[in-house]
Amino acid sequence: MNLSRGKFPATPVWLFILFFFPSVLAASSESPPPAQPPGMVYIPKGYFEMGTGSGREDEKPMHFVYTSAYFIDKYEVSNSEYMEFVKATGHEKPLFWEDENFNPPDFPVVGISWFDAMAYAKWKGRRLPTEAEWEKAARGNDGRLWSWGNKWDKGFFVYFANISGDQDNYPYTAPVNYYQSGVSPFGLFNTSGNVWEWCLDWYDKDYYSVSPEIDPEGPKGPLKMKTLRGGSWINDLDGVQVVHRAHNFPQIKNKIYGFRTVLPIP
Repeated sequence: MNLSRGKFPATPVWLFILFFFPSVLAASSESPPPAQPPGMVYIPKGYFEMGTGSGREDEKPMHFVYTSAYFIDKYEVSNSEYMEFVKATGHEKPLFWEDENFNPPDFPVVGISWFDAMAYAKWKGRRLPTEAEWEKAARGNDGRLWSWGNKWDKGFFVYFANISGDQDNYPYTAPVNYYQSGVSPFGLFNTSGNVWEWCLDWYDKDYYSVSPEIDPEGPKGPLKMKTLRGGSWINDLDGVQVVHRAHNFPQIKNKIYGFRTVLPIP
């Protein structure tokens, strides 16, 4: 082969593109996202880092999980949204519905059980998020521990998450759209703080050791308790890491539990 004149052997155009611009072909094979429902955020398919290697025992081990694409609520379900469900179906009103600390229309609905949350989600044609779907939407793809990044990325005055105390301007729950500076990489509000959010999965402290790599849905049940994620207004800043897992009986209703919904994409 004579290369002295600066000539190269003929190469098919597609091979040249594949070698030098692989992202072009990757992008062309990706279908455009479907129309986004109002109030929801599109989460693309792919892998993310789930859990930690040095956190609480039920957060270990860190492992990579693949999720299919889905939509998830940008905000926690509010009192006004939940009341539409109650009026349409005759479902029981939440606890604390008459408590002025918790019942403003734009605050997250609380005092609802896992069963209540599932009933609302079904009425909307949706379901609750799996732990994997919830953590991916809250954490993004860079392994962060808080929705906004590192602990003090937003400064030492806490105006970016609703946690214990009133330094964040709210002693109890806060409006679902209030903490703009604390949004997740995908644009979700209040995935760190405000209310713990019910997830679809049964809770098993050792599940991460055996969980499937693709679209995990939690351990097979029925078990005793369901998972919750995100921390709440009674937790400190360390307590609202997006990797933390809480759990309780699915019939429990209290002032720190709320939820958001997911719409899977076929």
